[in-house]
Amino acid sequence: MMALTLRGLPSCAVHSPRLGPSSSSPHRRPGASTVAAAATRRSSSSIDALGAGVVETELRRSSSGSGEDTGTDGGGGGRMARGVVSGTLATIMAVSPVLATTIAAIGFAVPPSAEAALSNPNTRLPRNGVTALRRAVPVINPEASEVQYKLEEAAYLLRIPQRKPWGQMSDDVKKSLVIVRDKRVTLLQPVPVGEARNAAESTLGELDQLLTELGTIAGAQDVERFDRGLAMALDATSRLRVLQAPGLPFDVPRRYVDLPRLTGRATVDLTVRKGGTGTFGFVNGDEVNTAKLRVVVDGYNAPLTAGNFVDLVQRGFYNNCDLKRSDTALLVDTKSGGAATAAAAAAAADVVDGVVDGEGGVVVLGKSPREQLPLEVKPMDGYEPRYRSPLNVMGAEELPTLPLSVNGALAMARGAEDGTSSPTQFFVYQFDKRSAGLGGMAFEEGEFSVFGYVVQGEEEGFLAQLRTGDTIVKAEVVLGADRLVNGAR
Repeated sequence: MMALTLRGLPSCAVHSPRLGPSSSSPHRRPGASTVAAAATRRSSSSIDALGAGVVETELRRSSSGSGEDTGTDGGGGGRMARGVVSGTLATIMAVSPVLATTIAAIGFAVPPSAEAALSNPNTRLPRNGVTALRRAVPVINPEASEVQYKLEEAAYLLRIPQRKPWGQMSDDVKKSLVIVRDKRVTLLQPVPVGEARNAAESTLGELDQLLTELGTIAGAQDVERFDRGLAMALDATSRLRVLQAPGLPFDVPRRYVDLPRLTGRATVDLTVRKGGTGTFGFVNGDEVNTAKLRVVVDGYNAPLTAGNFVDLVQRGFYNNCDLKRSDTALLVDTKSGGAATAAAAAAAADVVDGVVDGEGGVVVLGKSPREQLPLEVKPMDGYEPRYRSPLNVMGAEELPTLPLSVNGALAMARGAEDGTSSPTQFFVYQFDKRSAGLGGMAFEEGEFSVFGYVVQGEEEGFLAQLRTGDTIVKAEVVLGADRLVNGAR
């Protein structure tokens, strides 16, 4: 495999790789996607009538025993033992407060989150985009967050080999159902009246039914159905929490107020095509050379970076752009396709500080504000993103809300100046835990503006099959364009 070192892209399996800008490209490395889940919502909420889409993706991960949603690595032997090192259990809890009660009962202390994560090679960081996005929804309503925490705790406990703690898991489900029924008015209060409120009421009804069924299933100790039902309930809870968060809970810094920003989440479909005679294999009996990657872009935690990306997608900037693959990232060649067309149009029009797209709009580059798109990373325990300053993850300082250490993470390459991101070049991170650092995290964790994740196309194997010479035929915003401020519509 050819090793590419593109501008601002992370290096492969090298400790503390602070690469300087090279000639042509980006950096690399680093749930339920509630927006994607809403787009693929099933008609029935019955656990035995499981639908497709994001829930299906989560179930495949869960049933595979990989532990990616629950913080375990699958396999392994024996029940949970008291002899587990304090730092290991504390680490698991540091990333998700959901098990604080369980840890306290066992008697272990919980160190600071970043330090704890570094102390444990199996830290409970999300290992797929669906889970990462679910955990990154802003906490607007504590009751909804409590339901999610309890369901995630039940999912974690279900991963314990051999003897399952059915009593505790059943209790988590019962307490969640009590909240859904007794706190209905409180759960709906943050949701705007209208279409969103109607969707929230429907989602609460769905969640009520799922939790009721889960109680019965827990009594029967049916592992497979309980696993499936938990995934569906977590998906419904995540959708409810997104409906509760109609905008940003913070203001962007004044110096960036004129840049495009995304005040929520958007779903983008990337139609990709294999180069030459390559194919993605057989789909529904037919051999295909095109496939779709669906990504959810998160403006809650990276509003400027997400807004910048969605704006460029709306302008057709990434249409027909070629892809390049390095050991750890899938890179977009911004000297091809729509990006090249925009550059040629700018040169012909003698535009010095901007690039004109094919329809006459201006993609502001050059010496303009967008060239100074800041590095944007939100700490997990922070209220708002940090700008122009990376997180000191390897120094045990803090963890990002949107981790890079997830297969299919989207991030912008480093910019030409320290503290900035490339205004146009993004990459899709190819996470490999075998070459990760302490805590199973990428060495460059906290150094890039991560702004979303692949939620469909990764499990199907399409993402892994993309190579140098393949092409993004079309990038299209299919949901959430109305959340874009100061951008193309």
